Amino acid sequence: MKKIRIAGYPHLKECLIKWFKQCRDCNLPIGSNELKEKVEQFAQKLGHKDFKSSNGWLENFKNYHDIVFRKLCGESQSVSDELFSEWIKNLPGLLQEYSPDSIFNADETGLFFKAMPDKTAVFQGETCHGGKKSKERVTLLLATNKSGTEKLTPLMIGKSRNPRCFKGIKSFSLLYKANRKAWMTSEFFSEWLKQINKKMCKQKRNIVLFIDNCSAHSLIPEMKVLKVVFLPPNTTSKLQPLDQGIIRSFKVFYRKELV
Repeated sequence: MKKIRIAGYPHLKECLIKWFKQCRDCNLPIGSNELKEKVEQFAQKLGHKDFKSSNGWLENFKNYHDIVFRKLCGESQSVSDELFSEWIKNLPGLLQEYSPDSIFNADETGLFFKAMPDKTAVFQGETCHGGKKSKERVTLLLATNKSGTEKLTPLMIGKSRNPRCFKGIKSFSLLYKANRKAWMTSEFFSEWLKQINKKMCKQKRNIVLFIDNCSAHSLIPEMKVLKVVFLPPNTTSKLQPLDQGIIRSFKVFYRKELV
């Protein structure tokens, strides 16, 4: 024989799950304390003065509705869908003069070039301790074309003008600049654009380069064969091709080589 048990305070659960869905539709972060406080407010309004939001009640509520806690990541939720759709709609007309080999995207990223992995193999039962992670960072400007057949010369920005590790090296496969904070500046970016434009002039190619509208990209020089197109504001998390896993793959390969 099985007895069907009716959950206590069903109206409270209905109110709380409806309120939770509304908050998540607005992309608001909700934790356990907020859920417990809100259900007590509903209990007071519905006349359930003897109700107490215990941890056990909350755990049963989360298990019943498959609610889990995760870390918020990315900025795609703040992108305007109307602006995103309108820009995508006008994109074919903008690119009709260019082949996939001539459509490029560039973006900056920070690289902790000495950071080691935070996971390791250990014996079962062994206490696992980790040391302090290295925070030494450089800024990298990466660029590639739509077909994936060509990568433009990267730009690295460090803190030291003449690092000791560069001693005896006569040529680099990338451009190196330096300032006090290892940040991208409009002068560095403008100089990088001029070198890319000079390279394309020698190859007699016309290319288009998509970039975001950060303050370091404000100084755009006059160029003959390189056309710069800015992505709409606050849409790079969805429209920036390098943000769709390309930079992440680069960092994975870098960490593998480092290890």
